[in-house]
Amino acid sequence: MTTPFQRHFKNLCINLGKNNKALYGALTIAVSKGILRPTFTMMDKKQEKDSRKYTAFREGLTGAVAFCSYLITDAGVEKLAKHIAKKTNHLNELPKMKSTLSLITVSLTALFVIPAICNAATKPLMNALLPNQKETKKTPKYTLPKNNIRQPNFQGYTTPYHFKNFYNSGMKIGGI
Repeated sequence: MTTPFQRHFKNLCINLGKNNKALYGALTIAVSKGILRPTFTMMDKKQEKDSRKYTAFREGLTGAVAFCSYLITDAGVEKLAKHIAKKTNHLNELPKMKSTLSLITVSLTALFVIPAICNAATKPLMNALLPNQKETKKTPKYTLPKNNIRQPNFQGYTTPYHFKNFYNSGMKIGGI
């Protein structure tokens, strides 16, 4: 006896097993990171509010950019795989080509495309969405006092070199 949930779960697993692409795992990770990381970041009350906002925004932006980038690069891989299969006369190997190229492009997208887009977009978007955020340089709350050491005045008289360094040179015996 199976419940409707078990039947749907079984069908889902069978369909995913037949059509397994690297894209599905990458999209799942992007969505979960895009939702959960900003949520947990904003719940961390130990950090400053501005720091939490920036971190949550960046994490959410990264998740959104990742999701869109994966979809776009996968669509490009579909066309590229068809083109390569036609050029090389390996149309029967098209599903394997798509799977391999999908894995490669998901990896390259995660390594290069997503960080590049996020680095380029974070600052302008933060300034547009949160205009009251100002970059402030941290200044120390107090300054260290300067020690003005007074140099001795020998009235122009200098000691010969070997007398100046007599006590600082040679071998020390007995820790003296």
